[in-house]
Amino acid sequence: MAVNVYSTSVTTENLSRKEMLSWVNRTLLSDFKKIEELCTGAAYCQMMDILFPGCVPLRRVKYCTNLEHDFLNNLKIFQNSLVAMQVEKTVPIDRLIKGRFQDNFEFLQWFKKFFDANYDGKEYDPIGARHQHPMGYGTPNTLRPSQKANVSGGVPKVAGTGGMNKSVNKAGDKKSTPTTALENLKISEASNELMEQVQMLTQEKDDLTMKTETAEAERDYYYQKLTLIEALVNEEDSEDTKVFCERAKEIMYAEG
Repeated sequence: MAVNVYSTSVTTENLSRKEMLSWVNRTLLSDFKKIEELCTGAAYCQMMDILFPGCVPLRRVKYCTNLEHDFLNNLKIFQNSLVAMQVEKTVPIDRLIKGRFQDNFEFLQWFKKFFDANYDGKEYDPIGARHQHPMGYGTPNTLRPSQKANVSGGVPKVAGTGGMNKSVNKAGDKKSTPTTALENLKISEASNELMEQVQMLTQEKDDLTMKTETAEAERDYYYQKLTLIEALVNEEDSEDTKVFCERAKEIMYAEG
């Protein structure tokens, strides 16, 4: 379980907003340009995956967005991960999604202390973990995520690939003929097209899942409100409000 952090006021390290933002971008190879953009919630989701692998369904996270309903989706995922790890902290979702500096900076200060208290120094590949998706505020076409991580100061290390991608030709290997090369090119192009289709369908499925969950949450919210109104109407027996209550019941119980 997680180590809880209850205060950020007593500390030996007070970072500036620039230093805090730099820490986030180095850790995640993200492209956030200001503290306010952390309102997307995506950074917190992946930071939790660094600390507690598997506690966040990363496929459901919207890594690059400027839409408030995506912020809400991400921050709810983040809040659920805190609950799962028994972290005694309530995420001020309603304030964070507004994108105001002070609210987001204060919350980031708490999370930095929480991260430092729980990070064990293990290596982590942030881009690989999110399947090459860019992270930042806006749309994927507007971002150019950094390709180099600064791993000093307790920042997660990005797993290296070494020489795995280098092609080694041994003496006596059979050279590819033009026909073979053309066939390989066609196969590669077809494979890329299929991968794009899979990614597109996966994104559509995730979007539909999110819309369904949002609709269900709204349904439950209004049903709860209606239940409270029904209880209030049934309890009211004053002559002054009797006609109103009866009319309200007719509307609530009407079919169609």
